[in-house]
Amino acid sequence: MDKEKVLKALNNALAQEHACYIRYMTHAAVVRGPYAGAVASQLKEIAGDEAEHAKKLRERIVGLGGTPTMRVEEKDLIMASSFKEILEVNLKEEDKAIEMYSSVLREIGQEVGLLFETIEDILQEEQENKQELERLKE
Repeated sequence: MDKEKVLKALNNALAQEHACYIRYMTHAAVVRGPYAGAVASQLKEIAGDEAEHAKKLRERIVGLGGTPTMRVEEKDLIMASSFKEILEVNLKEEDKAIEMYSSVLREIGQEVGLLFETIEDILQEEQENKQELERLKE
């Protein structure tokens, strides 16, 4: 495992999680329509997952001797206002997160037990979040 490469990937993931939290909370505030309350509640729940992912990433970065970033990826701060746009944006971003975490898993390998398990858990939650968003779309 290339420690510097992994730290860079983890910090990139952390920056994305910062943006995801902001995006989900903002979308929860602006969503309108007959099911807005239920959708906003779901978006806030997913935002909580993203905040927890950021916490776990910070812990792993520090554990590897790195410094957690405080940056936010502006490219991930995509504003949407309609229910349809909000779902489309967040489904696309969940796909991006799933690919990113899959890539990190390939980079670190299973021999780095705790880090591998942490990223694997985050990946599973991202996949579950995507499924929740897809159910809202139906």
